[in-house]
Amino acid sequence: MRRAHCALVWILAGLALALVLSPAVRSQTSAPQLPASDPAREARLAWWREARFGLFMHWGIYAVPAGEWKGLEKQRDLGGEWIMQRAQIPVKEYELLAQQFNPVKFDAREWVRLAKRTGMRYIVITAKHCDGFAMFASKASKYNIVDATPFARDPMRELAEACRREGIKLGFYYSHSWDWHEPDALGLDNKWDFPDRAKKDINRYLRSKSLPQVEELVTQYRPALMWFDVPNDLTREHSQAFVDIVRKGAPDCIINDRVGNRLGDYDTPERVIPRRPRGDFEVCMPLNEHWGYDKNDHRWKEPPVVIRQLVEIASKGGNYLLNVGPTAEGTFPAQAVRVLTEIGRWMDANGESIHGTSAGPLGAVPWGCSTAKAGTVYLHVFQWPRDGRLAVPGVRANVKRAWLLSDPAHKKLGATRIGNVDWQLRLPAKPADPIDSVVAVELEGPPDADPTTALFPHPDYRYVFGAAAASVQGRGARYEPVIRQRRPYDRIGAWTDPQTGVAWQFRAPVAGSYNVELTYSAAAESAGNAFVLMAGANTLEGKVEPTGGLEEFKTVTLGAVTIQPGMHELTVKPKTIAPGSPLMQLHAVALAPVAAANPR
Repeated sequence: MRRAHCALVWILAGLALALVLSPAVRSQTSAPQLPASDPAREARLAWWREARFGLFMHWGIYAVPAGEWKGLEKQRDLGGEWIMQRAQIPVKEYELLAQQFNPVKFDAREWVRLAKRTGMRYIVITAKHCDGFAMFASKASKYNIVDATPFARDPMRELAEACRREGIKLGFYYSHSWDWHEPDALGLDNKWDFPDRAKKDINRYLRSKSLPQVEELVTQYRPALMWFDVPNDLTREHSQAFVDIVRKGAPDCIINDRVGNRLGDYDTPERVIPRRPRGDFEVCMPLNEHWGYDKNDHRWKEPPVVIRQLVEIASKGGNYLLNVGPTAEGTFPAQAVRVLTEIGRWMDANGESIHGTSAGPLGAVPWGCSTAKAGTVYLHVFQWPRDGRLAVPGVRANVKRAWLLSDPAHKKLGATRIGNVDWQLRLPAKPADPIDSVVAVELEGPPDADPTTALFPHPDYRYVFGAAAASVQGRGARYEPVIRQRRPYDRIGAWTDPQTGVAWQFRAPVAGSYNVELTYSAAAESAGNAFVLMAGANTLEGKVEPTGGLEEFKTVTLGAVTIQPGMHELTVKPKTIAPGSPLMQLHAVALAPVAAANPR
């Protein structure tokens, strides 16, 4: 996938379009994203925010080779839907795949019903990927599934009808900028067939194919969502032309950020759950390692991984778009069906804690995370306390009742107040679900939550203070987020100023002792640097040792600290930094309880 999708351009007549798509109009000025207070945007996003969980599908003629091409797959990953580009298959040769594409086992209603059984509320499918092949009936280009394959049916129309019957929203992925089939398309373009970039005319491609096909999708199928991709070479005027076509044909249709130039309705992080998201977002994630079907990719995510990813995303107020690549026959891989079925079983019992929820009110908790809606907080307990005592920090409102969401009898759980802002729940001896047991807590009013991390010296838990939540005190360091899968850890990096520190606020409702662990990476140039860590009234020191590279992280134990009740600050500051070297790349500090009684 890789943020690469193709778009179609409506052939507009007259001077207005000539000005919009003129080569002379190359402004890269970005418009601010639509404000949250915009009534039209709020109305469009209402169903999407309620859904929280959707099915992504990358399906096209690239499912025929299924990741293999003339033995090249033995040398490198050909990338499923990226096989044309990575194997540099000539257009005339790649077109022959359409003659072999005959998905006779395709059943739109079964696809939609599987998504529904999984607990998904919407579907987004590739109407055209970067290979330029349209998976719908298109008058703008004969290079489509109806005109160019023996299948000769329009699966997008069949999906639209099945979604309508089952109450599922349908959206289309469309690569509006990149198109390896077309000589005028830019971006990561086809240089093996069309090497002369000077002859390429992006506006001609947009007018002749991309905009017209987008108009066809919007007017023929009335999608609830348009999912564009990789707008790298598009100007703001180009992006606006796509927005205008969608808004004209389907005013309520949501548009993702990849239409380009900050004109979309929400953000789409890929393969990575953002540590500190801002605004509406949707994480797209493949169920294995490829977006399109690859017959040799057996690295499937198991249900516990997917369910906890879904929960974490919902706890931050986002959506999860989980991808499956159907086969050339029109079926889902058996492993994908197995995983989706298991997720559906969990959702049957716990979907209330996902659908229609907002970000959880609690701060960081060591046992899981939380979601909320209409006076109820849902506690997603990944790690069940062995003694049955679960600390619920920062909730000032009174607890009316608490129960396991999967318990049809709603048997009441014990709840005890600890101080003014914390609660302790008494749970059964065993978890209701080995993946995620959800506890529903009905409050007497709004939670009025204090998100400050609260330390309870429970032996089962450790408290992690991550780079994303750190406050940088000075200008000589910066937060560096995870970049897809190329960087396994986010970190505080570029830390060269000896006067700059990083800090986290926390509170301790009760006294406790903790081991302090620090996770970092360091190159050879940082050898000998030293730092000071302060937690409450405690001070520890450490020396930086090279870890084998900036992407090689290790965890060291610095010593033990005793924290007294009250508000505290955890800080890490340089003691010595060699000239020209960063102190280290700091990922997190963790406090692991070593001795203390649980609060009663």
